[in-house]
Amino acid sequence: MPNKIKPTRRKADEPSVDELQQLLKVIERAKEMWQRTFDAISDPVVIISDGFDIERANLATARIVNCDIKELIGKKCYRKFADRNKVCEECPLISALEGNKPTISKIGNQIHKRDFEVSAYPYPGGEAKSSAAVLHYRNITEERRLQQEVIQQEKMAAIGMLAGGVAHEINNPLGGILAFTQLMMRDLKDGDSMKEDLAEVEHAAVRCKKIVADLLDFSRASTGKEKQWLDINLLIEKIVPFLKTELKSYNINLKLDLKKELPNVYGGASRLQQVFLNLFTNACQAMPKGGDLVVSTFRKDTNLCISVGDTGYGIPKENLSRIFDPFFTTKASGKGTGLGLSISYRIVKEHDGIITVESREGKGTKFTVKLPAVLSGGR
Repeated sequence: MPNKIKPTRRKADEPSVDELQQLLKVIERAKEMWQRTFDAISDPVVIISDGFDIERANLATARIVNCDIKELIGKKCYRKFADRNKVCEECPLISALEGNKPTISKIGNQIHKRDFEVSAYPYPGGEAKSSAAVLHYRNITEERRLQQEVIQQEKMAAIGMLAGGVAHEINNPLGGILAFTQLMMRDLKDGDSMKEDLAEVEHAAVRCKKIVADLLDFSRASTGKEKQWLDINLLIEKIVPFLKTELKSYNINLKLDLKKELPNVYGGASRLQQVFLNLFTNACQAMPKGGDLVVSTFRKDTNLCISVGDTGYGIPKENLSRIFDPFFTTKASGKGTGLGLSISYRIVKEHDGIITVESREGKGTKFTVKLPAVLSGGR
């Protein structure tokens, strides 16, 4: 008689099928709740392994990187977030895992060239060395920009006060030197070596007078009395005739793209003309072998924007952060005082505006001036 298969009996401590299904539902609900909580965080949050592989990412991460979450999983964080082929030098993940404790770093040029404060928390923690960490990214791009604005304005104000004092002290004796030099030259005949020497003194004194005038202009804050409603396009068109000599001598092609029906801005005509003329002149001087000078006006949000671009030699990356500093110049000795862009920066600030610069060495430079176009009670 064949052996009968006896049904196995469930041990008393083993869960039933119903209990297992109920437990599975609890786990799925917990997982769903965890994911919903993870995705509810508005900042990017990721779990990254000690091999720099992205293991988990929330929706905010996918949105800011502009791709699906599935495209992030398993990829190297430094490639997806910083477009690099090696680990970022300031990466907080390394120190967090090595020290097995939370670490915070401020990293620039991450995720579409933004700046972030990155906090790394070893995961899951405990005494044993963690093999992964939770990283939280807080966007501090605007915060850093505002900090730099405050620092720059404080620096400009301090140097402005010093420059004004120095200029006033120099101006009077300099005027005397120039006047007496010119009087002495009148009494000398052409061809006299003394007259030629005095001509050099006169030239140097005139240059000093120009520097003093720039210093006084730099230190002088606008009173606001000269401000009026201005048509920026008209203002720019009035400047163009003054550029004819430089455009011709440098063989530069001027391209004007002035959008029509732009709102007016409230400002000082002569002060803003000074800004634009300085930007145009600098652009021409950056193209000694010719090129294109492109001037555009357009509206963006509540700002009226003026863009001045050239196809010149560009500005080295290490100089971009100093470009608006007083007395900083890359021009040859005697070719500039280094105050033009500083004065322009100050004038734009007086108009509650912003001036920015973008440049690629060997490709060209673009300055953008943003001025408020919509003011309470304005046109």
